[in-house]
Amino acid sequence: MKRVAIIFMLLTISAATFCASGTSVPDTLRLLSIANSYGQDAVEQNLHEIALADGHVMIIGNMYIGGCSLERHWNNAAADSATYSYRKVSAEGIHTNTKGVTLGSSLKDEPWDIVVFHQASALSGKPETYEPYLTDLLRYARARTPKKCRMMLNQTWAYAADATHPAFPDYDRNQQKMYDALCDAYRAEAKKHRLSLIPSGTAVQNSRASYNGDNVTRDGYHMHWWFGRYLVACTYYEAIFGKDVTGNAFRPQNLSAERTLLAQKCAHAACMHPFTVTDVKAGPDYFSRYVASLEMTPHIREYTLPDALTMKDGSRVDTPEKWFGSRRPELLELFETEMFGKAPGRIDGTTWDVIEEDRNALGGKAVRKQVKIDFNRNGRYITVLMYLPAGAAGKVPVFMGLNFEGNASVSTDPGILYPTHSHAKAYGVYTAPARGAQAERWPVEEIVSRGYGIVTFHTSDVDPDFDDGFRNGVTPFIFKEGQLYPEPDQWGTISAWAWGMSRVMDYLETDPDVDACRVAAIGHSRLGKTALLAGARDERFAMVVSNCSGCCGAALSRRDYGETVESIVHLFPHWFCGNFFKYARDVDSLPFDQHELLALVAPRPLYVASAEQDAWADPTGELLSLQEARKVYDFLGLDRGLTGYHIHEGGHGITLTDWTHYMDFADRYLK
Repeated sequence: MKRVAIIFMLLTISAATFCASGTSVPDTLRLLSIANSYGQDAVEQNLHEIALADGHVMIIGNMYIGGCSLERHWNNAAADSATYSYRKVSAEGIHTNTKGVTLGSSLKDEPWDIVVFHQASALSGKPETYEPYLTDLLRYARARTPKKCRMMLNQTWAYAADATHPAFPDYDRNQQKMYDALCDAYRAEAKKHRLSLIPSGTAVQNSRASYNGDNVTRDGYHMHWWFGRYLVACTYYEAIFGKDVTGNAFRPQNLSAERTLLAQKCAHAACMHPFTVTDVKAGPDYFSRYVASLEMTPHIREYTLPDALTMKDGSRVDTPEKWFGSRRPELLELFETEMFGKAPGRIDGTTWDVIEEDRNALGGKAVRKQVKIDFNRNGRYITVLMYLPAGAAGKVPVFMGLNFEGNASVSTDPGILYPTHSHAKAYGVYTAPARGAQAERWPVEEIVSRGYGIVTFHTSDVDPDFDDGFRNGVTPFIFKEGQLYPEPDQWGTISAWAWGMSRVMDYLETDPDVDACRVAAIGHSRLGKTALLAGARDERFAMVVSNCSGCCGAALSRRDYGETVESIVHLFPHWFCGNFFKYARDVDSLPFDQHELLALVAPRPLYVASAEQDAWADPTGELLSLQEARKVYDFLGLDRGLTGYHIHEGGHGITLTDWTHYMDFADRYLK
């Protein structure tokens, strides 16, 4: 810590000197990165903002050539080759990119305080590739920068365990071996030249040792667009300024509060122990802790809801034909483009197969089926668990919904299959649940005894429920060649889950035991949001049930109470499309509100339920939203009995009492 304090003192003196000479604004630090794509990941996106949040202004330059090694950098310098893209962030945070720049001219462009060198990732664990090139580059840079300029070395990171980088076989495709090798090489070079090290590679390994697992890169070697780049920028910040980055106020728009803190802790631990992996204690229980840290809004803000029966152009919906032909498609397009993201239709080549069937399950009360819906892309498939009433006289109505922890969590039934190891690995993060771990949410025997079936599948079979950069789920199915993450109007995780419900519906239309014309979409919490979107998007669902779906589900957004749009996009950025983030602090500019999502279910039966002690989900906002949606049911001349509501005692959850209400409602419309 003494060394860190000395570094910070020197930087402070340096910044003050430039201010006194009139060549810099107060506390300005100038940093030049002589790098490659790893440098681009590290310095161009978040470093300026992290520093500014702590009162420091930075001017950042990045001399970029993809995959550039120290040897190539030196050859370029010796030949005065104008082959770089000079990517610069001004003191005001303005980004520019000048092509065809020489290394020498960039070194003279600013009175740099720090110059950072990077070795190419493939060579980072090979000591023989550093010299004499690093020695020559240091001499070259020192001759062209102020005497006080510090030279630093950035430690690159090991590849993901499943990386396809062509150099990974050089390390026996072993992440730990690559990390150990690059640690040895960087330690030796830093000691030889007395260079300060930026331990980015160790920060990445710290993240991999946490609950985040190996979900820090976007393609196996480049940093994840949001989390990974922020992690490395945090490491740069602390290594440069000598200040603990933990608690820094800057948070990228698409990163949750908990993962922001995780990145900060991983970076700090790396700066304290540059060559040792630290078990960072930052568990993924951010939801409960974040909610507990918030104060509920004491008064509801004033708001005006958009009229579901008024078109975007201001014209009035005056006939049912205009609702179904114009307004309904317009609203659905808005929800898909501005909140959840658009999804594809059926995937060509999809197959399904009943992989297990027991017609005497649960002591003879049920038929159990387990069905594999295989998309034949990247090994992705859904395993559907079904329980149907035994001895039914014909095709039966069913409730369909996703489960949070895995099919085995639904019941203690020993016949439920767990995912194979290879399939579970594709989830990114997975812990096998105890059988029946969430059975209280799925009263299977009571449901089948009422004549209904249950159809469920695990969220991670479609897309995992964490911000993984859209690596592990079905999202890449829609990517064009070279595309690495969704476009601003393409699906987030909730949209993908709803799409998965439609793909299961495709199978149900072929199942001889199920009446596919009597399928109710049901979901609790985030999966209640999913059921509402699935029902709005896919009119084959005959009924929709939302249980405590809250913000971006049934609750009105403009009330701004409990969980708000701003909090939900920071907590769960992966749930939504990129376009939705612009409404985080401007909810009144939303071109819709949630009553209009509910209205998209019409003319089919719709049921909304809340919990008395679930203030986070705003039960009042859910009821008001349903009341507004009923105006569309009224306009269409529909019986108000097609909409149902209740509020149960207790907190956020789905109980047997709730299911009883839903089955009573279904008795009226699905039987």
